[in-house]
Amino acid sequence: MKVVVIHQSRTGNTKRAAELIGGAAEATGATVAVRPVTNIDMGELAEADLVFVGTWVDGLILFGHRPGDATKVRGIPKLWNKRVAAFMTHAVNPGSAADRFAELLEAHGADVVAACSLNRRRLDSEAAEFATRVLSST
Repeated sequence: MKVVVIHQSRTGNTKRAAELIGGAAEATGATVAVRPVTNIDMGELAEADLVFVGTWVDGLILFGHRPGDATKVRGIPKLWNKRVAAFMTHAVNPGSAADRFAELLEAHGADVVAACSLNRRRLDSEAAEFATRVLSST
């Protein structure tokens, strides 16, 4: 299986989550590429069986949760017919940001198979668990 993990990170948490997801995917035998949204390899993306896309949760603590830097995420090439797992990183309360992110990716042509928000304090366990769950269901 070929997996591409694309991330948009502001403080480094989402990049770290992307690397952990990539490592978990490699542990299953997948061929993995981890790329920031600013350095996507079109060949890798075209050949990918599964694409993870990540950003951070933006908004206020109690409301207004949304995908961080959605403009850069929308700059990703169209994901027509690609199975995509959406992930986000958050500090306190992600609200429904993961659902909004999944909707943004679906509007971008993706077939979203999973979406979640990962607590930045528990990335080591949550990122690997998410990757393992997604890979076992595909």
